[in-house]
Amino acid sequence: MTSVDIIFRRVSLEGTDTISDIAVQDGIIIAVGNNLEFTAPEGHDIVCDGMLVTPPFIDAHQHLDCAYMLDEENRTGTLQEAVEIFTRIKPVRTEQTVKELAERAVLDALYNGTCFIRSQVDVDSIAGMKHLQPILELRQAYRGIVDIQVVACMEYSLAQQPQAESYLRAAVEAGADLVGSIPEVEPSPAAQQKHIQMIFDIARSYNVDIDMHIDETADPRCRTLEMLADTTIRENYHGRVTAGHCCALAAYDDQYASQVIDKVAMAGIHVITNPLTNLYIQGRGPKTPVWRGITRVRELDEAGVNVSCGLDDLRNLFLPFGRMNMLEVALFTSLTAQMTTPKYLQYVFDMPRYKAAKIVGLRNYGIQTGNQADFVILPVDSILDAIRLSPAPRYIVRAGKIIAENRVERSLHI
Repeated sequence: MTSVDIIFRRVSLEGTDTISDIAVQDGIIIAVGNNLEFTAPEGHDIVCDGMLVTPPFIDAHQHLDCAYMLDEENRTGTLQEAVEIFTRIKPVRTEQTVKELAERAVLDALYNGTCFIRSQVDVDSIAGMKHLQPILELRQAYRGIVDIQVVACMEYSLAQQPQAESYLRAAVEAGADLVGSIPEVEPSPAAQQKHIQMIFDIARSYNVDIDMHIDETADPRCRTLEMLADTTIRENYHGRVTAGHCCALAAYDDQYASQVIDKVAMAGIHVITNPLTNLYIQGRGPKTPVWRGITRVRELDEAGVNVSCGLDDLRNLFLPFGRMNMLEVALFTSLTAQMTTPKYLQYVFDMPRYKAAKIVGLRNYGIQTGNQADFVILPVDSILDAIRLSPAPRYIVRAGKIIAENRVERSLHI
């Protein structure tokens, strides 16, 4: 029999009723099938006993530069207070602190099977490049293990402070992969439109993609998503723009929401919902029932929009919870968007995988012959249990090598 570098036996593949083997040589999947006749060196013939195999998970919306930043308590739990505290803390944070906490989050992600992260990073007159440089260093250090895309993000006004544009340009020149911002911070629709156009001008001048925070509010008067769609179409930037949050879309009346969704689909804009953060930080007030803060995931999907989900924050002012576990994010998405039928569970399972892969531009993503051997093996045998239990993977594999694993022991003493 032919020898290979490593073989994983008896794994469950989605969409099949059979148990399969995966053979890997030189970091590439060379065969997938039942009872493959290959041999592997001692310790490299791994029997998985029906565990579910999946491509690595992708967190397409994260803020690594403020992970574990719980220096002060957000007493109201509101976005406004979180931003106020963050603005006050930024000047006194050191690059070393940012890097150490961000690296902790990257390792958390790895152990939970997330091997691709798109991280927003603050660049502005307050933070300067103190947040950017540590994340760029981590991107280099973890390349091929946890691959990181960096979005240079301006959280303050551009229309009223045009000098702020220089920080975004400097960030791209320093190595940031994309540009983004929060147009709703501007005081008027005209200023918001000017803000969005400035971002497109920067992106086009460096030929980079755009990833924006859009309408992270329950206010139906906030309508920067439509502006973003119109500008994307006008600038012919189809497929190169991502809109995160889009919470106000759920607050619009149905007719206007439908019109905006059609434009988003026409523009080829990707949408990322961030259910944990928006459940925590949106809809604060005395009234019941409480608004969930999630965008119209099902309606966007039905219109042909590519929708993924992100964790967004990790144990910080904006979200004190989170585990860098994208299955947990999928679970919250399923519940808050009420996507719980078998059809929708498959869709939700795909959101931090194939849907996110389109956003971050991954090619040859998936478990098939000829692709790089990147996958995780979960200690469950179904999509339902993967989402229900959100377990840490048994094995995390990159380029055919087991780079991390989790072992759980249970003992009953009765």
